[in-house]
Amino acid sequence: MNKLNLNKLFLSVLIAGSMLSGCDKKIDLAPESVTTEKDALTHQKGTERLLAGTYLSLFDASKGEAYAIPDLTTGLLSSFSTDYATGNLDSRNAIVLGIWSNNYKTISLANVIINKLAEHATFDLILQKQFIAEAKFIRALSYFNLLKYFGDRAMQNNMEALCVPLRLQAFDGYDGSQNIPRSTNSAVYVQIIKDLDEAIIDLKLKFDQNVDQHGRATKAAARALASRVSLYRRDYAKCIGYATDVLADQGYGLETSVTSVFPVNAAMSVDIPFSKEIIFGFPVSWNKDVSQYKFHDLYYNYGFLTVNSTFLTSYNVADQRRADFYVDPQNQNRNLKFSHPDLIDNLMMIRVSEIMLNKAEAEAYQNGVTASAVQLLNDVYQRAFPAGQKPALYTTADFSTKEILIDRILQERLWELAFESHSRFDYIRSGLKPNTVLPMDKYALPIPQREIDITNGLIKQNPGY
Repeated sequence: MNKLNLNKLFLSVLIAGSMLSGCDKKIDLAPESVTTEKDALTHQKGTERLLAGTYLSLFDASKGEAYAIPDLTTGLLSSFSTDYATGNLDSRNAIVLGIWSNNYKTISLANVIINKLAEHATFDLILQKQFIAEAKFIRALSYFNLLKYFGDRAMQNNMEALCVPLRLQAFDGYDGSQNIPRSTNSAVYVQIIKDLDEAIIDLKLKFDQNVDQHGRATKAAARALASRVSLYRRDYAKCIGYATDVLADQGYGLETSVTSVFPVNAAMSVDIPFSKEIIFGFPVSWNKDVSQYKFHDLYYNYGFLTVNSTFLTSYNVADQRRADFYVDPQNQNRNLKFSHPDLIDNLMMIRVSEIMLNKAEAEAYQNGVTASAVQLLNDVYQRAFPAGQKPALYTTADFSTKEILIDRILQERLWELAFESHSRFDYIRSGLKPNTVLPMDKYALPIPQREIDITNGLIKQNPGY
């Protein structure tokens, strides 16, 4: 297969079955210049192009402020606006609408592959199943994005509160009768895990090329995402099971140094390989496009995003994540997780260290203070220190209760996964306030007013807005 990296593989016009959001209308009859579903899905190359476009759409839904909001909420980062930290957001906010629309656009493209490929495809059946599995992974991640941001109390384990409309079928025309209300958090969680479990069966174990191995869905990527979803859902037994399978996969592993995971990228650096620690990410540095899909839109180098210096002092002074990594001494605006002057660092989405901490936390919740949970914590924490300066290993005797161990694991998540789009959700799901000013009824973002209006109120607004 031609690599599904971020080269310009989008169809000239998105196929007629795609939609820009959960409820936008589309034109039923495609002009002659528009590629139709049948055109796109009959042959392998057309399906590859559509799948590449679906990955690109997922990248568009995941980058920029959608990626930074969690750490802007908890104060790890600051920017010109404090709206995400205070909850001072209007339902007509363009960024909020973009998060909603971009994820539904991705879901719509994925649905075309999932629902329509078998009807039109004339190529190898095993490849068809693989492409459908990749689309199910993409759909699962898109719905998880939506659940985290828009699910009313989804992070607080209220399973019967409203989440988002659960649209699983490709559109064959629009007349308004297809409008659907918001499903419950429980229903969306169940569908995400269902998609991932089904995807695992047909996804590849590995790809031959580095960029494909880490930039496309594999069995490990689906299991890793399922471990995160299960942790958020408080299904600790499943989280442990998925994480155990991921950590047994020899295609991935913890690097000896955190600086090997995020290379410091100079101007003109391109085609940057992924480290073995990245289970899934977007290969931005491989993108040869000149459109908006070329950049990750995290504007550290320009001073639009600023690392909280007080947070940096919370690390041990010998911790490489403080001393050598997060802030470039020569440019205080530069975050060395996103060091490329041209904003084309590969965007990391799931790493081995997160899966280790997922398992450690779930193990502590499920079984209390265990040697395996403490060992996983040690492995991540010790890795952050240079030889000769490593702290003493934790033992089970250091944690008199499981709550103390869980608090220490959560602190390690904050240090290890800082600036990677986790902290807001880790705080809320753990029963902690993300900051002192964000009210609880603003933990979810507002449902875009446009969606309420065009469905004549069928889609309901979140409490607090």
